[in-house]
Amino acid sequence: MEPYEHPKKSGIKISLKDNRTNGKNFGVSFIVTIPAKVTGRNRQRKQFKEESIAKKWADQQWSGHSKQGEVYFKATTEERNEFASLLPDLREAGISMTEAVRFALPRLRPPGGDKTLGEVIADMQLSKAEMLKRGVLRDRSERTFRTLSSKIADHLGDTLIRDLTLDDVVKWLKGMEKAAPRTIRNYLNALAEVMNEAKARGHVHDNILDGLTKSDRKQIYGIDEEKSPEILSLQEAQDLIQTAAEHPELDLLGAVTLGLFCGIRTEELKRLDWSAVKLEEGYLTIGADIAKKRRIRNVTLSENALAWLSLCPDRTGALTRSTHYNDYQKRFQKLLKKAGFTEKYKDTKGKEKERVVWKTNAMRHSFGTYHFGLHADSIKTSNELGHAQGDNVLFQHYRALTTKALAKKYFNINPPVETGKATQPSK
Repeated sequence: MEPYEHPKKSGIKISLKDNRTNGKNFGVSFIVTIPAKVTGRNRQRKQFKEESIAKKWADQQWSGHSKQGEVYFKATTEERNEFASLLPDLREAGISMTEAVRFALPRLRPPGGDKTLGEVIADMQLSKAEMLKRGVLRDRSERTFRTLSSKIADHLGDTLIRDLTLDDVVKWLKGMEKAAPRTIRNYLNALAEVMNEAKARGHVHDNILDGLTKSDRKQIYGIDEEKSPEILSLQEAQDLIQTAAEHPELDLLGAVTLGLFCGIRTEELKRLDWSAVKLEEGYLTIGADIAKKRRIRNVTLSENALAWLSLCPDRTGALTRSTHYNDYQKRFQKLLKKAGFTEKYKDTKGKEKERVVWKTNAMRHSFGTYHFGLHADSIKTSNELGHAQGDNVLFQHYRALTTKALAKKYFNINPPVETGKATQPSK
């Protein structure tokens, strides 16, 4: 069969082909050949088992070509001229018009619609406030995001989020000359959360922060050097817990005990209930409802921790009261002052005053350091602390210098027996 044109005057040809292998005939196929003038690119060929199906496909290709022609002739002179002016640049770059349009459309006309950065932030703040009311989000998380995102909105909020560039962000962050590296990093993390939300909602096609390298981050906020953890001396730990025992009105003995000898985080202490503390079994459970990152864990109660906890008069309900946001912090500041964690200083007028001095996360850092010193087992200590990354964080943050002898004395700080004074740790 000679090749024939179908549809007529289309330039599309249909031909017959014998299917032979090793001299054996396996029937025939119908080959449809579409010339480059129809495809707009290279010649195209496709094989079919039946002639009727081959003709149908040829009709579809010609119909599509005809419609494209109609669109072209309906285009204005300005549109055709614009296409012609762009074509040389596209050809030089090896980009087809189809590729260019498909790349541009979702970025210039995002499917979720246009919103400014400030509008996206406002939506997220409202959503997080609702989550807080339902108990899905914690107060501290909502408040932290609201504070950071509000400042981002103050500086960049009027920009359409699809138009926000990495240069805009870097310029703003680098302008925070007096901000600490950690503060700048917190703003960057908050913005990343906003950009991820905008991408999920279809307001942007790409998260511009995905292009930040480690080198870029160092240039933005410098090297955020991790300081060696500051821990309490044996005497300081003794003074703190003894003072907590002597002032039951502060309701902090249980919290201080679990902070010093179990390494429980402050935010976890504030939400912990006595029902999670199993004195007879010798452990406590940090449930997913209060644990950082919702990671449940069991923590061993040391012998001296059990002894101090036994002095708590009421072991029901909350481990320590927290009637308002600053309740725990205010009582803890009073405890520190009574325990002697203060220093003298002079104000701007030269008047001598006293202020509380406390090492950040001192109880948790102390536990991590002395526990590792006692057991020399980084995985064991890491598990007690609830580190999901294994012992990497332990070595970076909690491994301060101590000795096994000092560690033994730390976990031997016990309540008084009969003397009215707590057992004093030897120097």
